[in-house]
Amino acid sequence: MRKAALPGLVTLVVLRLPSFMEPHWYTDEAGYVNVARELLKGRILYAQIWNNKPPGMLWTIALEVRLFGSSEIGLHVLTLISGMATIAAVVWAAGRLYTPRRALLAGVIVAGILGLPIVDAELAVPESLMIAPLSWAAAIILVRILRGDRSEDPRRIPRWPLAAGVLMAAAIAYQQTAVAETSAFFFAMLLAPTLLRRDAFIFLGTVLVITAAWLTAAIITAGAGTVGFALAGFYVSYTQKALPTSAAGGIAHFGLAFAAALLIAAGAIANRRRPRVDWVLALWAGATLVVTAVAGQPYPHFLAPAVAPLTLLVCGVSVPSRLRFRTGNRRSLIGPGLQIGGLVIAILTAKVAGIDWLPIPPSATNSHTLSGYYGGAVGAAFDPTWRTTWLDDFDYRVKGDADAVAWITAKGFSDDTAVVWSYDSWVYALADLQIDMPTPPIYNDEVLLGYGGPVEAYVAGKRPVLIVVDAVAQALYPEIGKLLAGGAYVNEYESYPDTVWVRADIAQNLP
Repeated sequence: MRKAALPGLVTLVVLRLPSFMEPHWYTDEAGYVNVARELLKGRILYAQIWNNKPPGMLWTIALEVRLFGSSEIGLHVLTLISGMATIAAVVWAAGRLYTPRRALLAGVIVAGILGLPIVDAELAVPESLMIAPLSWAAAIILVRILRGDRSEDPRRIPRWPLAAGVLMAAAIAYQQTAVAETSAFFFAMLLAPTLLRRDAFIFLGTVLVITAAWLTAAIITAGAGTVGFALAGFYVSYTQKALPTSAAGGIAHFGLAFAAALLIAAGAIANRRRPRVDWVLALWAGATLVVTAVAGQPYPHFLAPAVAPLTLLVCGVSVPSRLRFRTGNRRSLIGPGLQIGGLVIAILTAKVAGIDWLPIPPSATNSHTLSGYYGGAVGAAFDPTWRTTWLDDFDYRVKGDADAVAWITAKGFSDDTAVVWSYDSWVYALADLQIDMPTPPIYNDEVLLGYGGPVEAYVAGKRPVLIVVDAVAQALYPEIGKLLAGGAYVNEYESYPDTVWVRADIAQNLP
């Protein structure tokens, strides 16, 4: 299988090369890095520094920050390793489910999708990291269902469901939505005639024990209400913003997702005695796609966990001969038909996540193209002038943030207290500033403290040395203007969209 995995691994590395030239631009990466920096300083997650992701995600980024600082290259090395592990899992599973040739093809397909920036898998976001343990857990379960033996000694505790459980617990510690895939795998293990039900409960028990351990630790240190809001409650209003405004639209939204899940589950029940494990792959892909559909958010990386199961399904397709089709039982088509119908619904409803970096701009507000990404990277490698242009194309804040960081550092403000009034909080990390807010990105501070004034009042009470204001964020949350207009702060530097305000008593001593 090593030879079968090699083409995919090489393809992934080659396609990911431009990712090591990307600027600090993605807002979620900034949030994770800044929270990680505060965790390394001893602040308590969810209580003293807030984020809406599980501890596994944030402590993994903390380890990366400890080793490589706030390096974008370090973050993308992390996701490259995760992508390589995912390819290895897919090839290992495909080699046992199908043929070596199909295994090789599956590895290359996964590498192509995860290597290109179309689902933003190069970014250090939960989905890009969870796909490795998720895919390996699935691979182990798939192979055991295919090759399982119910005659095993029931008194002997098998190791494979323990391993799969540990891997799925790791996936949940990266992104809580992996509960959906865990449920799908548990359901598949209960249905599989080749497995003992004991195996399913060992798997689920392992997941529950590990998840309960870190969840209990978080609750002890931060409180049940705080942790509950971070990992669950926050997503209620977050999802509501993406839902249709009419009652009929809401019913259709959830109804389609429920219908997809029901069809896929019913098909799995009908297919459970088939010699192939396509029905398990459909459960796996369906779990990811239905969650994406319910979330209704336009983020391509939500689709990354579905790449592996969909690829295995495609690579496993075989066309029955005409004779076999004629002599086959028509009832045998019911299960596959149900699951195909469910997957079609899931895919159509999950497409709201969108795709990034297409051959043509994905939308009027997104100019990302594959030609700009790869062609621009080649030009940027040899032409410093073009490199600046290429970096600025990633996000409108790249140049302003870089200029603001350079000015802050030159004036000796590093390690001072600051508030970055922006969706993008990279300035905190790159200028080594102290975070005075409950959470780095300002839109989450608005969620935590309240809209229309409480955040400004909080900032005023903290009296940070610096306030770095993004013009777009100020237009969305204009209350900071009240503090800035009161004379307590002086506008000392501007580079669109950023303006650096310095506390007046400090500003008067600037050269």
